[in-house]
Amino acid sequence: MAQPSITSIQLTPEELTSQTMSSHNLQAALEALHRDGILVLENAIDVTHLDKLNERMIPEAKKLYANRDTHRNFGQSTGNIQQEPVVEKDYIFEDIIANPWAISIVEHMMGPNPQLRFYSANTAFKATGRQPPHIDVDFDMPRIPFGYCININLVDTSPENGATEFWLGSHTDTDQSVFDRAANNLQIKAELLEQRRKISPPVQPSLPQGSLIIRDFRLWHAGMPNKTEDPRVMLVSIQFPSWYRSDQTFTLPRSLEGKINFGRLVPYVEWVDEEYDYLQGSHDHDLTLKA
Repeated sequence: MAQPSITSIQLTPEELTSQTMSSHNLQAALEALHRDGILVLENAIDVTHLDKLNERMIPEAKKLYANRDTHRNFGQSTGNIQQEPVVEKDYIFEDIIANPWAISIVEHMMGPNPQLRFYSANTAFKATGRQPPHIDVDFDMPRIPFGYCININLVDTSPENGATEFWLGSHTDTDQSVFDRAANNLQIKAELLEQRRKISPPVQPSLPQGSLIIRDFRLWHAGMPNKTEDPRVMLVSIQFPSWYRSDQTFTLPRSLEGKINFGRLVPYVEWVDEEYDYLQGSHDHDLTLKA
């Protein structure tokens, strides 16, 4: 069996200048998302923006990790914590929070004017444990694409520093029936994993800094152990279709109100004062489709 691989697109100089994808690259992106549920744009983010965020967020991550009250994703052994991005005007970058190529691709998958309702991060510290394969929501899901996560690692990623594991194509038949209810979390049933492994085993891609990952909300994935001494931060924003019924918002500083070019995204923002303590975070997110 050939090892599956994630489609990775290198934006051309013309695409970078115009902020518009060529029809050939757009077609390749849409085919990948329909088939695999995941796509990588290799050079979609200015690495100087990532370096600036990383310099600020790593010390903050260490502070959070030392706090026993900080949320651990799937337990202590994974070394993976929930961490909020810096909510200050000098650390909000449009190519991260409203990437024009990602918006264009998502619009072609879900329709015009996607809703932006989530902006957060998680950080992987050195660990021996891994997360079980899972998806991030548990409700009666629409049987069409209803959400795309935009993941951006602040540094180069590889299996060595805990690059995320992805199960390509697993999104197509995923609904509530895939969950192992005895495990009392969002993990996938073991028998389904083994069935899927025979068709398409999971991949753990190495990606250069500046890469942007677009992932279908329904795709099975898992955080993997970071074997290095350096914490690795991954940003995540989530875009939903214009018809999606949700009350979820994310926070941004009031000083940026009206000053961020969200393109065709419709942001659902709670504008906060500069002294807002973003590190307190919140893990009580409701991303389900309301009745």
